[in-house]
Amino acid sequence: MRKVFLLATLVLLPTVLLTSRMDTAAAEPQKNQILLPATCDNGQEYRFVINGMSKVGQILGSNNNIVIKRFTVTYFEPPPSGSFIAADTFDQGTKVGLQGDLINCTGSTTTELQGLGRVTAVFEFEGVILPRGANSNS
Repeated sequence: MRKVFLLATLVLLPTVLLTSRMDTAAAEPQKNQILLPATCDNGQEYRFVINGMSKVGQILGSNNNIVIKRFTVTYFEPPPSGSFIAADTFDQGTKVGLQGDLINCTGSTTTELQGLGRVTAVFEFEGVILPRGANSNS
């Protein structure tokens, strides 16, 4: 029961934060970050540092960020169990003209999440790459 409550808190808090206006910012070291290697449909592989409480991630090795417009993340217990824990989705929508700039990415990582412990998170997301410091309301 405690895991369910903590998972609900983990899922609902980012959703509330994601619906508010936020400017693009680089992920702060040691602040609820998830390192996520991902493959994207633009033919590139990236290593993102995603802030767990925002829709913005830093692209390692560059001066760019990714602004997430849509995502689905599915949480599993790590192997050997691999049991499904929960899933979450977000869809901010996109403005006309942005669609050509959007990339689709997939990736997974095993990480420690506060309240849940060690989980494997499988991400599918769509976003736009912007220079660091650009406004995320594009």
